[in-house]
Amino acid sequence: MENSNPEAEISFRFNNLDKLQAFTLVREILGSSYEEDLSNNCFVGYVPLTQKNFDDINDYYVRQRIEIAECDIFISITPTTDENIIAIPAIVNKMLKYIDCKLTISFTSM
Repeated sequence: MENSNPEAEISFRFNNLDKLQAFTLVREILGSSYEEDLSNNCFVGYVPLTQKNFDDINDYYVRQRIEIAECDIFISITPTTDENIIAIPAIVNKMLKYIDCKLTISFTSM
């Protein structure tokens, strides 16, 4: 199941990777990316949260021994209508059952 909500982009985020972990992330998980966080001297990895990437995220999390405090589910919402309700896909709840991390939500108005 792909992200069916065009108003919300959902990623699983690894917030404190070293350079090797960042390179490994993009090699192991399709569609993942990373950016350097110069202020914290680390890398932040992003993985689209889809059914296709679900097991890969769990495997990477375990193999790299990532701390739960260094992860979150990042929901970026850009409303395209005047609707005040945004439906978040059930895959977010499913991921929280496996990796009980925090949710971070970003709202961008157009």
